[in-house]
Amino acid sequence: MSNPSGVTITDECIAAYNQLRSGRGTPKQKFIIYKVSDDTTTIVLEESSPETDYEVFLQKLSSAVDKDGKPAPRYAVYDVEYDLGSEGKRTKTIFIHWGPSHAPIKLCMLYACSKEQLRKALDVNVSIHADSLNELEWKVVLKEASGGKA
Repeated sequence: MSNPSGVTITDECIAAYNQLRSGRGTPKQKFIIYKVSDDTTTIVLEESSPETDYEVFLQKLSSAVDKDGKPAPRYAVYDVEYDLGSEGKRTKTIFIHWGPSHAPIKLCMLYACSKEQLRKALDVNVSIHADSLNELEWKVVLKEASGGKA
């Protein structure tokens, strides 16, 4: 699948997301992190994990580096679970575009140009763009995933 930036999305990216959404696999995957390949031609799967600790996910996402060891953007999907009390427990998958403000500009632009194509290919309706860690605090993510209900 190609997009306006010229970057393609691998079938592995879509398959990993479908596995996360279907709940198949042991243990069930909680998050996926995607990156643009070092040759900047393809969006590839960087990591898929069943880790349920949000802080572990956040650390992995925010510590991403490019081939030169500089901070790098990433895409991710995360299954947010929340409880609405009498309305019951819910799960909502959110799409995250992590674009740290101190990452190389050219790489940030490439990620920005490719973001919507990946989000649409995965069919994720809720998304967050963050360039600082406070924009990814759990309370912010929970509010976005629940539509402000949790």
